Amino acid sequence: MRRIVLLAAAVIPAFCSLLPTNAVAEKADRKEKILINAVDGDADAGKGFYRLEKSVVITQGTLKLTADRGTAQTTPDDNYNAVLNGKPVCFRQRTDSGDWAQGVSDRVDYDSGKGIVELFGNAVLFIGEDQTVANYIIYNTQTSKYEARESKERKSEGKGVSFVLQPREKDESAPDEKTADGATKAAPKPVAKKPVVKSATPPKRNEPAFSRCA
Repeated sequence: MRRIVLLAAAVIPAFCSLLPTNAVAEKADRKEKILINAVDGDADAGKGFYRLEKSVVITQGTLKLTADRGTAQTTPDDNYNAVLNGKPVCFRQRTDSGDWAQGVSDRVDYDSGKGIVELFGNAVLFIGEDQTVANYIIYNTQTSKYEARESKERKSEGKGVSFVLQPREKDESAPDEKTADGATKAAPKPVAKKPVVKSATPPKRNEPAFSRCA
Protein backbone atom coordinates (compact mmCIF):
# COMPACT_ATOMS: atom_id res chain seq x y z
CA MET A 1 0.00 0.00 0.00
CA ARG A 2 1.36 3.39 -0.94
CA ARG A 3 1.63 6.18 1.58
CA ILE A 4 -0.67 9.19 1.31
CA VAL A 5 0.82 12.60 0.58
CA LEU A 6 -1.24 15.77 0.96
CA LEU A 7 0.23 19.07 -0.23
CA ALA A 8 -1.34 22.50 0.11
CA ALA A 9 -0.66 24.90 -2.76
CA ALA A 10 1.73 27.76 -2.08
CA VAL A 11 -0.81 30.36 -3.14
CA ILE A 12 -3.06 29.53 -0.18
CA PRO A 13 -2.42 32.21 2.47
CA ALA A 14 -3.10 29.89 5.37
CA PHE A 15 -3.99 26.24 5.69
CA CYS A 16 -5.37 24.83 8.94
CA SER A 17 -5.95 21.20 9.78
CA LEU A 18 -7.20 19.73 13.03
CA LEU A 19 -5.96 16.18 12.86
CA PRO A 20 -6.69 13.61 15.59
CA THR A 21 -4.21 10.81 16.21
CA ASN A 22 -3.90 8.03 18.77
CA ALA A 23 -0.64 9.49 20.06
CA VAL A 24 -1.55 10.91 23.45
CA ALA A 25 1.51 11.90 25.47
CA GLU A 26 2.71 9.47 28.08
CA LYS A 27 0.72 10.30 31.23
CA ALA A 28 3.51 9.10 33.53
CA ASP A 29 5.65 12.08 32.44
CA ARG A 30 3.45 14.49 34.39
CA LYS A 31 4.54 12.88 37.68
CA GLU A 32 8.25 13.16 36.91
CA LYS A 33 10.50 15.95 38.16
CA ILE A 34 11.51 18.78 35.83
CA LEU A 35 15.22 19.12 35.04
CA ILE A 36 16.57 22.34 33.49
CA ASN A 37 20.19 22.49 32.33
CA ALA A 38 22.25 25.10 30.48
CA VAL A 39 25.86 26.29 30.23
CA ASP A 40 24.93 29.75 31.50
CA GLY A 41 21.91 31.44 32.99
CA ASP A 42 20.36 33.15 35.96
CA ALA A 43 17.22 32.74 38.02
CA ASP A 44 14.77 34.67 40.15
CA ALA A 45 13.62 32.00 42.59
CA GLY A 46 10.92 34.23 44.04
CA LYS A 47 9.29 34.72 40.65
CA GLY A 48 10.19 31.27 39.36
CA PHE A 49 11.89 32.77 36.31
CA TYR A 50 14.92 31.25 34.60
CA ARG A 51 17.04 32.72 31.78
CA LEU A 52 19.02 30.07 29.96
CA GLU A 53 21.96 30.35 27.56
CA LYS A 54 23.90 27.74 25.54
CA SER A 55 23.10 24.03 25.31
CA VAL A 56 19.70 24.36 26.96
CA VAL A 57 18.05 21.05 27.84
CA ILE A 58 14.72 20.65 29.66
CA THR A 59 13.54 17.13 30.51
CA GLN A 60 10.55 15.62 32.31
CA GLY A 61 10.23 11.87 31.93
CA THR A 62 10.35 11.08 28.21
CA LEU A 63 9.81 14.76 27.32
CA LYS A 64 12.94 16.55 26.12
CA LEU A 65 13.39 20.10 24.79
CA THR A 66 16.78 21.15 23.42
CA ALA A 67 17.69 24.70 22.38
CA ASP A 68 20.46 27.31 22.14
CA ARG A 69 18.79 29.74 24.54
CA GLY A 70 15.49 30.51 26.16
CA THR A 71 13.48 31.26 29.27
CA ALA A 72 11.33 29.20 31.62
CA GLN A 73 8.65 30.47 33.99
CA THR A 74 7.17 28.23 36.68
CA THR A 75 3.50 28.53 37.63
CA PRO A 76 1.71 28.22 41.01
CA ASP A 77 0.37 24.77 40.05
CA ASP A 78 3.92 23.35 39.64
CA ASN A 79 3.88 23.59 35.85
CA TYR A 80 5.99 25.85 33.65
CA ASN A 81 6.03 27.80 30.40
CA ALA A 82 9.15 27.79 28.23
CA VAL A 83 10.14 29.93 25.24
CA LEU A 84 13.11 28.39 23.46
CA ASN A 85 15.13 29.59 20.47
CA GLY A 86 17.77 28.03 18.24
CA LYS A 87 18.33 26.59 14.79
CA PRO A 88 16.83 24.29 15.51
CA VAL A 89 14.94 23.83 18.75
CA CYS A 90 14.08 20.17 19.20
CA PHE A 91 11.12 18.58 20.98
CA ARG A 92 10.33 14.93 21.61
CA GLN A 93 8.06 12.87 23.87
CA ARG A 94 6.91 9.26 23.92
CA THR A 95 3.19 8.57 23.66
CA ASP A 96 1.07 6.09 25.58
CA SER A 97 0.74 4.07 22.37
CA GLY A 98 4.52 3.60 22.26
CA ASP A 99 5.13 5.97 19.33
CA TRP A 100 7.20 9.13 19.60
CA ALA A 101 6.23 12.72 18.87
CA GLN A 102 9.29 14.54 17.49
CA GLY A 103 9.45 18.13 16.29
CA VAL A 104 12.01 20.74 15.22
CA SER A 105 11.67 24.45 14.45
CA ASP A 106 13.43 27.80 14.91
CA ARG A 107 11.46 28.46 18.09
CA VAL A 108 9.33 26.39 20.45
CA ASP A 109 6.82 27.64 23.04
CA TYR A 110 5.80 24.99 25.55
CA ASP A 111 3.02 25.08 28.17
CA SER A 112 3.44 22.04 30.40
CA GLY A 113 0.12 22.56 32.19
CA LYS A 114 -1.93 22.42 28.98
CA GLY A 115 0.50 20.14 27.15
CA ILE A 116 0.68 22.62 24.25
CA VAL A 117 3.74 22.68 21.97
CA GLU A 118 4.00 25.50 19.42
CA LEU A 119 6.63 25.28 16.69
CA PHE A 120 7.51 28.50 14.85
CA GLY A 121 9.58 28.71 11.64
CA ASN A 122 10.74 25.79 9.46
CA ALA A 123 8.66 23.41 11.57
CA VAL A 124 8.65 19.65 11.10
CA LEU A 125 6.59 17.32 13.30
CA PHE A 126 6.51 13.53 13.36
CA ILE A 127 3.75 11.66 15.21
CA GLY A 128 4.93 8.09 14.86
CA GLU A 129 5.72 7.88 11.15
CA ASP A 130 3.23 10.57 10.05
CA GLN A 131 5.01 13.78 9.06
CA THR A 132 3.80 17.38 8.98
CA VAL A 133 5.78 20.30 7.53
CA ALA A 134 4.71 23.94 7.90
CA ASN A 135 5.91 27.32 9.07
CA TYR A 136 3.75 27.02 12.21
CA ILE A 137 2.49 23.87 13.97
CA ILE A 138 0.62 23.66 17.27
CA TYR A 139 0.39 20.23 18.92
CA ASN A 140 -1.68 19.33 21.98
CA THR A 141 0.04 16.40 23.69
CA GLN A 142 -2.98 15.77 25.95
CA THR A 143 -5.64 15.50 23.23
CA SER A 144 -3.34 14.28 20.41
CA LYS A 145 -4.66 16.97 18.02
CA TYR A 146 -2.57 19.39 16.01
CA GLU A 147 -2.89 22.24 13.52
CA ALA A 148 -0.53 23.38 10.79
CA ARG A 149 -0.58 26.66 8.90
CA GLU A 150 1.62 29.38 7.44
CA SER A 151 1.51 31.57 10.56
CA LYS A 152 -0.08 31.62 13.98
CA GLU A 153 -2.25 34.61 12.97
CA ARG A 154 -3.13 33.08 9.55
CA LYS A 155 -1.93 36.23 7.79
CA SER A 156 1.19 35.38 5.81
CA GLU A 157 1.54 33.64 2.46
CA GLY A 158 4.24 31.13 1.75
CA LYS A 159 4.96 27.51 0.97
CA GLY A 160 1.76 26.10 2.44
CA VAL A 161 1.82 22.91 4.49
CA SER A 162 2.25 19.23 3.74
CA PHE A 163 1.21 16.00 5.45
CA VAL A 164 2.61 12.53 4.83
CA LEU A 165 0.28 9.90 6.33
CA GLN A 166 1.38 6.29 6.59
CA PRO A 167 -1.17 3.45 6.17
CA ARG A 168 -2.85 2.19 9.34
CA GLU A 169 -3.34 -1.43 10.35
CA LYS A 170 -6.88 -2.62 9.62
CA ASP A 171 -9.02 -5.45 10.92
CA GLU A 172 -8.58 -8.11 8.26
CA SER A 173 -11.14 -10.55 9.76
CA ALA A 174 -13.55 -12.03 7.23
CA PRO A 175 -17.37 -11.89 7.58
CA ASP A 176 -19.41 -14.98 8.50
CA GLU A 177 -20.07 -17.32 5.56
CA LYS A 178 -23.10 -19.37 4.52
CA THR A 179 -22.62 -23.11 3.95
CA ALA A 180 -24.34 -25.09 1.19
CA ASP A 181 -27.23 -26.09 3.50
CA GLY A 182 -27.82 -22.47 4.55
CA ALA A 183 -26.13 -22.73 7.93
CA THR A 184 -23.89 -19.96 9.10
CA LYS A 185 -20.21 -20.72 9.33
CA ALA A 186 -18.41 -18.45 11.74
CA ALA A 187 -15.45 -16.63 10.33
CA PRO A 188 -12.04 -17.23 11.89
CA LYS A 189 -11.36 -15.06 14.90
CA PRO A 190 -9.21 -12.01 14.12
CA VAL A 191 -5.61 -12.15 15.17
CA ALA A 192 -5.05 -10.39 18.48
CA LYS A 193 -3.37 -7.02 18.25
CA LYS A 194 0.26 -6.84 19.21
CA PRO A 195 0.91 -5.45 22.69
CA VAL A 196 2.19 -1.90 22.96
CA VAL A 197 5.98 -1.82 22.91
CA LYS A 198 7.48 1.36 24.31
CA SER A 199 10.93 2.02 22.91
CA ALA A 200 13.35 3.66 25.33
CA THR A 201 14.70 5.93 22.58
CA PRO A 202 13.01 7.74 19.67
CA PRO A 203 13.60 6.57 16.10
CA LYS A 204 16.42 8.18 14.15
CA ARG A 205 15.37 10.59 11.41
CA ASN A 206 17.16 11.51 8.21
CA GLU A 207 17.02 15.18 9.19
CA PRO A 208 20.18 15.93 11.28
CA ALA A 209 18.21 18.42 13.39
CA PHE A 210 16.43 15.57 15.20
CA SER A 211 19.73 14.26 16.56
CA ARG A 212 19.65 17.05 19.16
CA CYS A 213 16.80 15.28 20.90
CA ALA A 214 18.12 11.74 20.61
